[in-house]
Amino acid sequence: MKTIMKTFLRPKKSLYFLYLLCFVFCAGKSTRASSGVDSQLMQAQANVATFPEGADKTLPQVKKFQSADITLYAWSQDFARGHALLLELETDNRLNDLQLVVNDKKLPLSLGQGCRYAFYANAPNSTRRENIVRVLRGANLAADFKLPVVLKAYPVARSKLNVQNFSNKSKPMTKETIKFIEEGVKKKQKAFVSANESYLGQEMRYPRDAHKITSPFFIKRIYERFKVVKGKKKSLPGKTSYHGGTDLKAPVGAPIFAIADGVVNLAELLYYEGNIVMIDHGNGVISGYMHQSELIAKQGERVKAGQQIGKAGATGMVTGPHLHIFMLIHGVKIDPLSFIILPVRPAR
Repeated sequence: MKTIMKTFLRPKKSLYFLYLLCFVFCAGKSTRASSGVDSQLMQAQANVATFPEGADKTLPQVKKFQSADITLYAWSQDFARGHALLLELETDNRLNDLQLVVNDKKLPLSLGQGCRYAFYANAPNSTRRENIVRVLRGANLAADFKLPVVLKAYPVARSKLNVQNFSNKSKPMTKETIKFIEEGVKKKQKAFVSANESYLGQEMRYPRDAHKITSPFFIKRIYERFKVVKGKKKSLPGKTSYHGGTDLKAPVGAPIFAIADGVVNLAELLYYEGNIVMIDHGNGVISGYMHQSELIAKQGERVKAGQQIGKAGATGMVTGPHLHIFMLIHGVKIDPLSFIILPVRPAR
């Protein structure tokens, strides 16, 4: 099937209501946007209004696709690789009959207000130029769409990072340290398992009460490595790594907040991550908050967007105090700041 309607919207603050008046889709005759889009943009506007000064408060883009009785709304910051996608399905027929497949991957659908929705993301290093979106009704193809992927370029660090004892390879790890690391890996693996339901509400919140990015998502960095031989520092080849999250400036003790509703899957001290909280938001969406000086949230606790879950610190593998926040959608690392602008409309 071919897409018969497709449009694009990126509202700005002062032009918001003008966009709503002009938001028209054409398919032989003009039709107005659904009231759901209007209310979602207002919800997104309310969410970003709570973000601290200096944070990006640009509202998300939305694209509409329609084929037969299926309507797909796709929301994103800019539809770039490494950024979150919110995909919503509407139909005049039964919603429960629908299945969503993106690039041959079946996505779990959550029930929303007048829709079913799912999250998706392309890896930040993906070379895919478009997402193939198929909607099934039972075993039959009901609609298919092509959603472009923007090949965003990510930065490269100019200097090496010295992460204290983690850069110093003079002494081998003790058996106790190796065991501690191995136990931590097992705990993280369990925490990466997401529930088969969505815990999300409409509210999204910023993870800090102040904004300054000290190391952006997926920047290519080189970690310094050396040995001390007879009292002298001997350089070793550096280790190249891509930053799997976003670092935000945070002095020791600064509050850290949950970005969305969810259940705490992990709240513990690990070797590299330091004190970490991992929150399952359901249906494949997980966020993590590393290097904390103090954990407040407890494993198994249900938390709300904006709830304090810990205090910033410099535990684990760090160069200084900060918050490292990471996020995964179905196992794909994304920029967490691209997620919190999305206007989810869960069923009430």
